[in-house]
Amino acid sequence: MARRLAFLVVALAGLTHAAPSARATALAKDAERLYKDGQYKEAARLLEEAQGLEANPKFLYNMARAYDQAGELQPALDAYRKYVGLPTTESEPDLVKKANLAMDRLRQLLARQEADSRIRDAEKERLEKEAKDARERAEAEAEKGRRQKAQFEAKEKAQTETQQTKASGRKTAAFVVGGVGVGALVLGLTFGLLSNGSKQAFRGATTVDDKRAQQSATLTQSVVADVSLLVGVACAVTAIILFPKGEPDGAVAFIPLPGGGALGALTWNF
Repeated sequence: MARRLAFLVVALAGLTHAAPSARATALAKDAERLYKDGQYKEAARLLEEAQGLEANPKFLYNMARAYDQAGELQPALDAYRKYVGLPTTESEPDLVKKANLAMDRLRQLLARQEADSRIRDAEKERLEKEAKDARERAEAEAEKGRRQKAQFEAKEKAQTETQQTKASGRKTAAFVVGGVGVGALVLGLTFGLLSNGSKQAFRGATTVDDKRAQQSATLTQSVVADVSLLVGVACAVTAIILFPKGEPDGAVAFIPLPGGGALGALTWNF
């Protein structure tokens, strides 16, 4: 009974040892099929799995070749190194030689890739710096433009306010002078009418004293009327000159009066 039990244990141990080998062999065959179909990366992964189940130099070398063909340079280089590092009793001299040649080529490719990567990184950094500088310049120009616009608008506003203040002052002065002119014209009209009445009274006077009194009143009233009319006209012209341009135009109308006088009226066309 003890012998049978011992034999069973040995048999189970043998099956346990044989199972991974069969599985590894199956994986290696599938990897070979994939390799022939050009699916190098998939083949390399199956061989790596098989190598994990059973350390086999052929699996290791073929895995390196599959990674090499797939363009996986670093995994291929690592696998070649492992193969070259095997004891001479486990590796084949011809394959070791091929592995060394492949490692030289892969080192050069990796060095070139690293150099290209550094160049790309440097170029990327340079482009990013240029883009950053360009953005900063654009922002500075935009800010400068905003400041210039603000200064121009402030200057324009100040000029407009100054012009409006001047125009308002001139308009006020024009209305004041115009008002004085209108008053003078009204006064001239009034004294002109009085002068005309005095003249009629002079003609109807029957005594010398009355005639002298009416003559003196007529003369005085005529002088006041003429001076007032002249002042009114002068004020009207001055008001027109003072009134800001672009505003309603002003005009002076002259109305004949009895006795040789005239009435000037300042008018605006709105």
